Amino acid sequence: MRRTPLPPFVLMLLICLVYITCVVVAAEIGSDAWPETVDLDSGGLSRETFPKGFVFGTATSAYQVEGMANKDGRGPSIWDVFIKTPGLEPNNATGDVAVDQYHRYKVDFLPD
Repeated sequence: MRRTPLPPFVLMLLICLVYITCVVVAAEIGSDAWPETVDLDSGGLSRETFPKGFVFGTATSAYQVEGMANKDGRGPSIWDVFIKTPGLEPNNATGDVAVDQYHRYKVDFLPD
């Protein structure tokens, strides 16, 4: 029996449910699990150096960062398969290379 792939909205719904679950679990753990402050050398950069009301934000995903879907035993993820559907992205772009952390990790994380 051949299984049909899940429609994109179902995949997004599943991702949202996983995210909500993580938020709920983190809330149940409470703030006691992590220290309130961490002493870091910011080189003089702090929240106070940004304009009042400035909103910080960041996001990433393994798909955006790793690349290399078919190397060293890593198989395609659901996103590797999904994004290859023609017409989803301009010029049929994919994350096959992404930011190429797979090859650049030494430059990014290891001292010179």
